[in-house]
Amino acid sequence: MKRIQTLQSAFPLVLFAILASSAAWACFGERGILTNRSLLQDVEARTTELIERKRSIEHLRRQIQAMKEDPRVQERWIREELGYVRPGEILYLFPGDRSADFSLLRQSEPRTIDPS
Repeated sequence: MKRIQTLQSAFPLVLFAILASSAAWACFGERGILTNRSLLQDVEARTTELIERKRSIEHLRRQIQAMKEDPRVQERWIREELGYVRPGEILYLFPGDRSADFSLLRQSEPRTIDPS
């Protein structure tokens, strides 16, 4: 009889231990609530990054299209990046200008853009 009473008195403790371990596993386990929240935050961050990259790609595509089709954009790029000037123009460089411009001019005479 005492054994049955001992088992009956131990039953709530065993039940509580099972419930507590199940709750802990649900929160901290491999597929628990905390892990799920962390994964959701990671998905949100990656989605935001993906949106930014898509915007950047679209911006670059527009720049490439403008470079292919717009003569003004082509001329600006040629002038800025390659250091070309039109015949009769004078190129002034001031302190603080890009250092690449100075090395470009040291290498050769200023080049001219063919007006045709």
